[in-house]
Order: sequence, then structure tokens, then C-alpha cells
Amino acid sequence: MIKPQSTNARRFPWRRAFFLFSAALIVKAAVLIALKDHPLLQPRGDLDTSVYIALAKQLPAKAFFVSPLYLYFLRALGVSLRAARIVQIVLGSLAVVLIFDTARRWFDDRAATIGAILAILTGVISFYEVTILQAALDPLLVALTLWALTLALQSGSLRMFALTGAALGLLVLNRPNALLWVPLLAAGVLRLRGWRNALVLAVAVFVPIMPVSIRNYAVSHQFVLIASHGGLNFYIGNNAAADGTYHHVPGIRPTIAGQEDDTLRVAALAMHRNSVSAEEASSYFYDQAWGWIRSNAGAAFVLFLRKIAYTFNRTDLALNYSYSFFQHDTRSPLLLLFVGPWLLFPLGLAGAAGRLRDRQFALWATFVPLYAISVAIFFVSSRYRLPLLIPMCITAGSMFVRPRLWTWIVAVVIAIAVCWNLGLDDGRAHERTNMVVYLIENHRFDDAAQWVAATGAMTRDPATLYIRSALAYGAAGAPERELPMIQQLEAVPHAPEEGSEAAQMARELGAGFVKSERPELALAAFGAAHQLEPGDASDLLNIAVLQAQAGNINAARENARAALRLRPAYPQAEGLLRALEGP
Repeated sequence: MIKPQSTNARRFPWRRAFFLFSAALIVKAAVLIALKDHPLLQPRGDLDTSVYIALAKQLPAKAFFVSPLYLYFLRALGVSLRAARIVQIVLGSLAVVLIFDTARRWFDDRAATIGAILAILTGVISFYEVTILQAALDPLLVALTLWALTLALQSGSLRMFALTGAALGLLVLNRPNALLWVPLLAAGVLRLRGWRNALVLAVAVFVPIMPVSIRNYAVSHQFVLIASHGGLNFYIGNNAAADGTYHHVPGIRPTIAGQEDDTLRVAALAMHRNSVSAEEASSYFYDQAWGWIRSNAGAAFVLFLRKIAYTFNRTDLALNYSYSFFQHDTRSPLLLLFVGPWLLFPLGLAGAAGRLRDRQFALWATFVPLYAISVAIFFVSSRYRLPLLIPMCITAGSMFVRPRLWTWIVAVVIAIAVCWNLGLDDGRAHERTNMVVYLIENHRFDDAAQWVAATGAMTRDPATLYIRSALAYGAAGAPERELPMIQQLEAVPHAPEEGSEAAQMARELGAGFVKSERPELALAAFGAAHQLEPGDASDLLNIAVLQAQAGNINAARENARAALRLRPAYPQAEGLLRALEGP
């Protein structure tokens, strides 16, 4: 077992730490410069970024629905997005130094340097640090908590246990699911370092939390510890339709604002009441999820295991933003930042396993399984599991210090599991579709056409690509470009409701082309509507009228008769057929 080197703890290598901080800041600044003006990272629509900005400008006069720490962070910076991003990359660079010092105290300087370099080269960390999302604070908060806990366990200092608790409290304010770790950590400290240290840590955790709880009660007269969205998130991850990732709940819009409002409405309707509080709505969804779990214990357990597997899988599970898109489809340093879950989980878990005989380290390392469980209890996304990458950076470097064969065998086995193809969607095609819509909205039609062609060849959901593109072309006043998108839908799998929506769009296009005296395009539009919804007789009638006007009488008769077969006694079709057949 490698023991902590006290000389390392006494002699902090300031030059190396400064070099690592500078290197991290340069890399993160390069990512920021490359992505700060990217159109898909700007506040728009109902994305979480826009909601955070709106809430930071005007805190709601009710209990927080989302974790509030990031709102206060933005407010402290005057809700300046430029200032927020700059501060975030500075804090992220400080996190690299904390990773370095934590690894140095558990292992040695070489392991610490390697761990810090791995952190610098982890693209997904730098990416989220330039977004306007609460995930931007996760690297620092986790690194600070684990660093303070390291010093506390190794020194037994009451002050360091207080700092650990306060840092963990801030992390809980940003990631309420991290609260699950607190009881186990306090119990471990009680066993290893006595009741005073355990009590100080436990109390310190709630020092940052209690002002938020008091504020929530003052404005809502309901007890909401941090935020009221827990019940909905628990239900999203635990119901008959749950698949382990985020999915749309019927009746609730897939946005923060929509969720906040619609959960109250859906819960009130289900409870046969005029209105419910945020706490009651959250409790309702918790109850619904627990009811499903109790009735389907086997399926719920299998789903939980699947979510654990997702938590440690290499696939990017997008929520709002797809890191895979920004890594592969934008010009940025992210393509060079090759380190990710595929490498960190195998090295980090195997590195941690090599030191678990040290009881203090074993307690420190409980963050990993407890946080993973706290994610899997709800549903998995890349930004929710981001905190796990920090301890993995800390322990990964130890694999290169006095390597042991069995730890490398463990790492290889974990790597196979982490890199196993579980058929997950990394959200890249969805983000590319967002880019298509942006290009169309800005009348960059030729660029959009290239993106549509490339995305159509890779997406699992071509119907959404073509429908959203068609809608965007329609809104941009380009109906002649809208029609080919609708026609593309005929050749790809799509849901009946998608076919009906596209058919209606085609009918409206057809009517517009008739008014603008473009009969060929009108004929193509009504033909597309008929292909998508063949049971609608009106499309055949419109086709017959256009064919008759073009002098194609035989084809017009056939389509008029086909319309009558679909809708007997269809007066317009009967009248057209009589006119075509003559006296």
C-alpha cells in the first residue's frame, strides 16, 4: 500500500501548481474563445440557459424549482455572461490545482501531475465550464470538497472538517442529489475521527443550505429544503415509460419553465384540486414513482442497474447540449481534448481499488459509488454525472506509480464495460438538427441543405430532422424548399402523428402554390400529403382538379373516382367527375 508522503504535504510544489493552473487556463480560454459566440450556446427559447438567466435577474417569489446556487453566482456577477464564463474557467483551473494537491497527498507528485494533466485534457469538463449552466461550477465544488476532506482525514483538524462540510453543502446546493453521501460520510468520520469531527462536518453541511430553506419557507410557507423539482425528476427516471435517460412526460413541457408550471397543473388535476403547492406537486410525482416501483420491483431493479451502467458508459448523454456535437462538428480545441469517461473511469476506478485497504482513503472514495447511485436514482445525463470525473482524475494517475499487474487487468475489464455499445444516443444528430434550423432562420439555405444531407445520413430520427427543417423553411418564407423536406419524410420511418402533421403542412403548401399560380408545385404538395395520409379524400380531389386544369383528363377521372371510394357521396368529387365525363 502506498502511504501518503508527509514531505509532500509539507512542501507544496508551487511552481508545478502554477504551471498546471496556467496550462489549464490557457486550454479553457482557448475553448471559450472558440465557442463563446457559437449560435447554439447563446440564450434562446426555453433552454435551461435562458431560464437561469431570467431567474438570476429576478428571483422567483416562490420556492426555488431549480438548484439555486448558480442563480446566486450569476447575480453576484451582475448576470454578465462574459464575466460568468471568465470566472468559470478560472475556477475550473483552480479545480485542476486542487486535483493535483489531492492526488499528491494520497499518492505522490508523479501521480498528481498525471491526474492534473488528465483533467486538463478532459474536454467535457472544459466544455461545461464555458456554458451558462450549473454544471460549470461542479468541477470546483467537487474538487474543493474532496481536497478539504483529504486534509481533514489526514490531519484530524476540526477546522478542515468544518471546511469539508461547508464545501459539501455548496455542492449539495448545486447538486441536491449529492446529499445522499452526507449520512455515510458522517458515519465514516464518526468511526475514524470521533464524534466531534463528525458533528462539525454534519452541521457545516447545512450552514450554506439553511438560508435557502428559510428563504423557501418565507416565500411559500412550505418546507422545500433546496428545490422542488426532485419529485418530477424521480418520476422521469422511474415509471413504465422510463428508459434511464431524460424523456418527455405527457402534459409537461420539456423545459424548466414548462416543468415548473405544468407539474402544478398535472398534479392538481390528478388530485382533483384547483391548485397545489410546489411541495405537494413534488410529493405527488414521488408517490407515483414509488407506486410504480412497488408494483414492478423486478423491472425497477433492472432499470436501476441499467442506469448505473449508463452512468459509467462512455457515451455522451445529452441534455440541452450535446458535447459530442461540439467536439466533432465545431472548430474548437475540444477535438484535441481526447480524455473522457472512456479513459478516466477505467484508470480512476482501478487506481482507487489499489488503495482501498487504507480506511481513510476508502471513506474518501465512497463519494464515487454514492454519487453514482444518487444519479441513477433519478435519470442519467452527461452533465449530471460530470462530478464523477473529478475523483477519477485524482485516482487515475496512481496507475502510473509502481504499477501492479492486477490493477491493469481490472482497468482493462472496466474499459471493456465502459466502452460497451449500449445503443445510447449521444444527441449529436439532434444538435445538428438545431444547427439546421438556425441556418434556415438566418436564410443560409445552401449551408442548411448541406447540413440536412449530412445529418440525414447519420440520424436515428430522420422524421424530426425533416419536419423541423420544413417548419423552419416555412417560417423563413421559402415554401419551395419546405416541400422537399416534406417529401423526404415519405421515405423514412415516422409516427402516425408525424405523418398527419406533415400532411397538413403539405396541404397548406399546396393551397399557397395554387394562389401563387404554381400548379406543378401545388400538384407535388398535394401528392406528398396523399402519400403521408392516404386516407384523406380531399388530397385526391385537389390532385384531380389540378390535373383537369392541366388537360390530363384521364388521370383526373381516376383520382376523382379514388376520392369517392374513400368518401362515398363526396359532392365535390361527384361534381368534378360529372364535369369530366360530360353529358
